[in-house]
This record gives sequence, structure tokens and C-alpha cells, in this order.
Amino acid sequence: MIKKLSLAGLAMMLFSASGCTSISDMVLEKEMTCRNEILAYKAWGEWSWCYDDLDHPYHFAKGFRAGYENILAGGKGCQPTLPPRLYWKPCYQNPLGQLKIQSWFDGYSHGALAAQQDGYGNLQTIPLSSTARQNFLNSKIPASNACFAELGDPMAPGQDELLEMPGPVQDEEMLHDDQLIENQDPDTIELAPRPYDEK
Repeated sequence: MIKKLSLAGLAMMLFSASGCTSISDMVLEKEMTCRNEILAYKAWGEWSWCYDDLDHPYHFAKGFRAGYENILAGGKGCQPTLPPRLYWKPCYQNPLGQLKIQSWFDGYSHGALAAQQDGYGNLQTIPLSSTARQNFLNSKIPASNACFAELGDPMAPGQDELLEMPGPVQDEEMLHDDQLIENQDPDTIELAPRPYDEK
């Protein structure tokens, strides 16, 4: 009886899903969460020697791993407004508890910084091909400092004109019958510097 109910529940769960995409997304999200947790634990193992003289190492380590995971998940590493719900309990509502909460926040900041130093700051960013990046930079888009600043040089504030879309060369002297104009060599295209490139 229990086996039949379990099978019926499993079948209902599978058929009620709105397609393979939702299940795939759920599995992918769980996989990335596990990867982030493992990388955060490994990072704490590598960085913990720097923090030997802490008053509350357990809480600092929890914060460190949370900050590291935040960067791995695509966050900016800014401290959350509130600590995790664990720290809302009455046992933390005293001076010693406040110090433990502060240790968690300190660990969070250090973990986020460590993740960025380990090169995980852009882990969630899907890179564009150089051709797509160049096409995007040369397309007609509203100029804005806030949009895609890492793709190129920032625009001057208040600049509202549209970027010009490059087209084929229309110079009559260069156009001849049965002759094609070749594109610029992709190796000579200069890419915009990325913030994490060494200078």
C-alpha cells in the first residue's frame, strides 16, 4: 500500500511539472549550490591560517563561507542587512552574542574578498565571443554608464545620443566590380580591458 502511494506521488510530481525545463533548472540550481558550498569549505581550509587569533572562530568561519558563497552565486559581496536567522535567537541578545554576530559579519566580508582574490568574482558571468562583444558595442543602444560598463569604456555622464551602427563601406573608390571588401583581421581588434586583468 505504501509502495503504491509512493509511486503515485512520484508520478503525480513528475507529471505536474510544467516540463523538463523546470526540473532541469531545479537540478542545475542544486548542483551549483553544492559546488558553491564545497568551494567555500575548501577556501576556508586554505585561508583559515590567516585567522588563527580570533575570539569567535566558529562564527567567523560561518560568515566567511557565506560571503564566499555569495560571490560564487553571482553576488557583489555586500554584507546583508541582517545576519542569518540563527543569530536572531534570545541567546545572542547579549554582549557576547553581539560579538559573535559581529564576527559573522566580519567573516562574511573577508570571505567575499577571498573569493574575489581567488578569481571567482565573475564565475556567474557568461562570456561573450569577441565578435558578439564588438557587435554589441557598435550597435544602436542608449548610452548609459549603468548598462554593461565592463564591456567597454564608460560613457560620459548625460550623454543621451545613440551609438552609431557600423555598416558596409560605401566609398565608391573602394568598390569595384566583382571585388569584395574583406573584414578587419580579428587578431587586430583591440578588446576593452576587463577589471580583473593585470595592469
